[in-house]
Amino acid sequence: MRHHCTRFAPAKAAGMWGLSVGFLALTILMSHAFVAQRAANVALAQATDPDVLDLTSLNIRLSQRAIHPPKHLVKTVVELPHVQAARARIAPSPKSAVLEDDHHNRALILSVLDDDRLQAHVLDDLDFAQHVPFVTACAENRGCAFDRRPITGGLGCVAICVQQSLDPSRKP
Repeated sequence: MRHHCTRFAPAKAAGMWGLSVGFLALTILMSHAFVAQRAANVALAQATDPDVLDLTSLNIRLSQRAIHPPKHLVKTVVELPHVQAARARIAPSPKSAVLEDDHHNRALILSVLDDDRLQAHVLDDLDFAQHVPFVTACAENRGCAFDRRPITGGLGCVAICVQQSLDPSRKP
C-alpha cells in the first residue's frame, strides 16, 4: 500500500506546483490590471484642470459674517428681487453663502443685505441672470421665506436653489 501512494506522489506534487503557479500568475495579472487602472485614474485626475469650475457638484458654505469679494474678482452682481430668506430663530442667521467646487473655485457668493434683499456676486463666467426665474420658483416651492431652520432654511435654502439652478444636468 505504501508503494502505491508513493507512485502518485510526483504527480500530486506536480499538480500542486501547477496550481501554485496558476494562482501566482492570476495574482500578478490582477495586480497589473489594478495598477494600470490606478495609473489611468491618476492621469485623468491630472488632465482635468483644477482651475476650471465644476458646476456638477457645488458645495455651499454659510458664513455668519457678510462676505464682500474684491471688486476685481466680481464678474457681475445680480439682484434676486422676489426671493426672500427667513431669519433663523435660534442661531444667528447667516449673512453670506459661498458656492464653490471641490477645488475651492468659487462660482458665486450670495449675500443678505441690511434691508433683507438678496444679492449674488458672480465670480465666474456664468450668465446667472438667466437662472433667477428658476431660483425664484424653487425658493417659493421650498418655502425659503418661512423656513427658519439654522442650516437648511433661510439663506441655506436659497443657496440650495442656486446650486440646483447651476447644475448642468438639470433640464431647463
